[in-house]
Order: sequence, then C-alpha cells, then structure tokens
Amino acid sequence: MVTPNATISGWGGILVLGLILTFGSGCALSAKQKAAINQFSDSAATLGDVTSSELATMRSGAIKMTIERLLLGGKSKDPNLGDQATLDRGFELNRMESVVGATRTLAAYGKTLSALVDDTQSDELNAASQEFVASLGQISEAQKRLTDEQLEDIGAAVQEIGTFWIDWKRKRAVTTVIRHSQQAVDNLCDLLIRDFDPQKGWVALQLQVIENPLLAESTNALYDGASYYEREVALGAFRLAHGSKMRRTEVLTRIVDAAVAMKQANTAIVDAIDRPGLSTQDIRTFAERAQSLKNVANLIVTD
Repeated sequence: MVTPNATISGWGGILVLGLILTFGSGCALSAKQKAAINQFSDSAATLGDVTSSELATMRSGAIKMTIERLLLGGKSKDPNLGDQATLDRGFELNRMESVVGATRTLAAYGKTLSALVDDTQSDELNAASQEFVASLGQISEAQKRLTDEQLEDIGAAVQEIGTFWIDWKRKRAVTTVIRHSQQAVDNLCDLLIRDFDPQKGWVALQLQVIENPLLAESTNALYDGASYYEREVALGAFRLAHGSKMRRTEVLTRIVDAAVAMKQANTAIVDAIDRPGLSTQDIRTFAERAQSLKNVANLIVTD
C-alpha cells in the first residue's frame, strides 16, 4: 500500500530533479559557446604541437648545417659562428627546454578545454589537464601571472568531475580554467612572438648565422666541383641551407601570426563565456592562422 506521505515524497524527489535539470540547462554552455571553445582549443593545440615539432626540426637542421659547413669549408674565421665544435650552438637543451615547455603548455591548454567540453570522462582530459597545470607551474614567465590559489583552482575544477556530470558543472569548470589561465596564456603567446620573430627573434638569428656561411660554401663547392660526387655533396648541403631558410622565413612568420591571433582570441574566449551572443571573429581568425601554420609546416619537406 502506498501512503500519502510516500506519494508526496516521491513527487518531491521528481520536483527537485526537475528543478536541477531546469537550473542546469539554463546555466549550461550554449551551442555557440561550445563551438567557439572547440575552435579555440583545437587551434591552441595545433599551434603548440606544430611549434614544438618545428623547433625540434630547426635544431636538428642547425646541427646538420654546422656539420656540412665544417666538411665543406673547415674551420671558419667568421666570429659570428663562435665555438664551431659546438654543433647545437644556439639551440642548447636548456634553452630548448624552456621554449618547448611554453609550446607544450599551450597545446595542453587547448586539449584540456576540448576534453572539458566534449569528453569529460576520458583519460585524455586527465592527462592534458595534469600536463597543463604542471607546465604552468614550471614556466617562470607564466607563473608570474598566476597565484598558487589560481593554479589549485584550475586543477580542482577538472578533478571535481564525477561520474554524474551535468552541464552546469561543465560550464563552471571551463569558466574557471579559462579565466584563471588568461594572463598566463597571454604571456606564453608573448614569449612565442618574441622568440620566433622572423627578423629579430633568437630562433631566426641562430638559423641565419649558420645558413649564410653554408650557402656560400656549398655554392662555391657546387660551381667548382670537378666530379658528379663532389657536386652531389655540395648540392645536398645547398638544399639543406635552402630548406632551413624557407622554414625560417615561412614557418616563423606563421608561428608569430598565430600567436598574435591567439592572444586576441584569448580575450574573445573569456568574453564569450560571459556573453554567449558576442562575435567570435577573433577566434575564427586564430583558427585560420593556426591552420595556415600547419599547412606550411607539412609542405616543407625535411630530408
């Protein structure tokens, strides 16, 4: 027999559940917000991953160019070359570790946001968020923009995810990560803009100081080569320098363009969380720049 009190209690539970669902749907991310976050996060992951890969390729190319120049011309009197026996000159591991840390942090940031919006129960979310928080804590330039409390809040926002995941919690986690990370992400973009500047950034300068002597040595050896083998060796060195020059001028430009666009999109994504109807043009521009970087990187063949 069902008592009146039990009936009232049952209806009360249904009413509470209905209120929770109604409240949750009203506080959920809108379709436009999800689309904007997905576009932003995918682009951030692309920028971070492609830049990390390209920097490693540039370092490898610099070592190969140094070896080829030494084989063709021997020790040079050019003071700009410094210690010519240091093959990775300018791309030492401690410097590389710092810059790659910044690019990997941007990639992890994008992957964290993407997983929060689309696949909250995945291993990818935990892996990306843990890498993001750990990377932020290791990069001094980013750490200056974050308090310990903000770092803890970012980690807690992701860890709060349980088996019963509802949309208002999703939005709260996304909002916490985006707002607390804004200044640190802006700072990481500034680092990319500074270091990958195609005119005066350290990456460009280190490549150029190795490319120019190799181009001169390989051109002379190509013209003076008395045999097919001599010309083949010289041509290989010339192609190496030419490929590096193309990567330096084309890829670096697109990395900077994408980083500038990401900084603008970073402001737009914060605004999009607060005002769902806001224009997302800056986010679309960032997506275009990130895709352009990826396309060009794929087109430049590395021997």
